[in-house]
Amino acid sequence: MKLLREISRIAKQFISFPINFGNYIFGTFYYDNFLSKSKKTYSGHISFNERVVIFLIFPEKGITKSHLRSLNHFIKNNYSPLVICNLPLSTQDQKEILSNCWTLIERKNYGYDFGGYREGILFLNEKLKKLDNLILINDSTWFPISHDNTYFDFIENSNLDFIGATSHYGFPRLQLPTEREDLTKPLNFNSRNRRFHYASYALSFSNKILKDNSFFNFWKKLRLSGTKNIIVRRGEVGITQYVLKNKNYSHGSLIDSRQLKNILKNLSKEILIKIAQESIIENTSLKKFKNKFLRNLEDFSKDEVTAFIIILVSRQIIVFSLIKFLIEELNFPFLKKMLLKLDEESAYSTYEIIKKLDHEIFDEINSEIKENRLLRGFISVS
Repeated sequence: MKLLREISRIAKQFISFPINFGNYIFGTFYYDNFLSKSKKTYSGHISFNERVVIFLIFPEKGITKSHLRSLNHFIKNNYSPLVICNLPLSTQDQKEILSNCWTLIERKNYGYDFGGYREGILFLNEKLKKLDNLILINDSTWFPISHDNTYFDFIENSNLDFIGATSHYGFPRLQLPTEREDLTKPLNFNSRNRRFHYASYALSFSNKILKDNSFFNFWKKLRLSGTKNIIVRRGEVGITQYVLKNKNYSHGSLIDSRQLKNILKNLSKEILIKIAQESIIENTSLKKFKNKFLRNLEDFSKDEVTAFIIILVSRQIIVFSLIKFLIEELNFPFLKKMLLKLDEESAYSTYEIIKKLDHEIFDEINSEIKENRLLRGFISVS
């Protein structure tokens, strides 16, 4: 079976090679010289200041209350919103956005989120070096899902040059254990792992990075693609590696996965088991692994339960696997919309989290789910 999967993977790569190669060579040229000519730029009602947030949106069902809440949150924290919309807006939606932003750019959805981020950074151009701070955020999450401003406070107080909300692939992705004695094999966090990156749904850059010419050049030369996994690799992994290779830049994230083991070790065994039980797992093999050991966790040592949770995080991103713990215990202010689209079990687990949010925020998200068939595909809402 494993051999067949590998043959299938190689075959798909072979078939897609001409398209991917064409994108690699001509993708950015194609966008800059043809597609970008159709973009439209509008001045909003919010004044410009030295802190800017590029808010990338793809409102397939129109502008929602959560979009406007995010914009109001940015403005409240003295950020000038530069909204990049990867599709054309209706007149009413455009009016709503312009009342709550500094600038709005409508563009073709080429290059996905990183194509939009790039658009905003190229638009800023010379202003970039004068900014105190630049944040990139997209609407793949509901943010903020609480009235506490943990992410902005963290940016303000951490003195880090490059900040994510979370990071991925800091723990090695080893073969899943089949026996209990294999659970506690060491899984140590390492930001030098080849695929390590800070997640692109929320990134922050200090002036120290922004005034470096190489930062603007990274975005100028970023090779755009119409294939999502390719642009994510070039953009998400690429920008992280750009920062890590420059030893002068400090970096970190709101949820620091390198401290995850210490956080878990300070909890009781009962709470650890609860975290494991409430983890959201979509991957089939990982779900089988979870179910195999879950029924015996009461007999495990605290270290074994901790190791079990770390294995889940190493195989599935933390904003999926441990999202209930992050939100309810660590006051994490982001909730990925994709969680409602994974499978029925994940959707219902996520909806239970949503129902416990502040009434106003719940009503806002719930109405959005009602109006979006893709979000309510696995669940029924009232």
